[in-house]
Amino acid sequence: MTPRVERLIRRTSLVSGTLGIVLSPLPLVDELLLLPIYGALASRIGKDHDLAFGQMPWKPICATALAGLAARAAVNLTVSYVPGVAAAANAVSAIALTQFFGRYVDEACAHPTDARPLGMQDIINHIRSKKDPSAVPAGAN
Repeated sequence: MTPRVERLIRRTSLVSGTLGIVLSPLPLVDELLLLPIYGALASRIGKDHDLAFGQMPWKPICATALAGLAARAAVNLTVSYVPGVAAAANAVSAIALTQFFGRYVDEACAHPTDARPLGMQDIINHIRSKKDPSAVPAGAN
């Protein structure tokens, strides 16, 4: 991963975490706003890999983004009506998912013909694990 992609993921994580805090009183609204943010993130990572828009492995990237947002929504709904806790959970889960997704996209763009989508359970397991945050689970490449 290039330093430019690391910075991009870090900045996008801060934006997504902020959205999670601000929109915590409105369950599931931030997922709708994160989807285009993830699309822009993927596109910029693809450019770093010298991939044109049409060369991007969009099918697995979109499937993984949707699975990640669905997993995040399922987890966040359990605390969505507890003030304070909802804001913290939304921020942490948005940051974790953005970090995961950015690394997944970087790996998918490094090997676009081998990119495979990840399901909700893959993503939940990865985010719950306390393993190396830079690792991307099998199937991402």
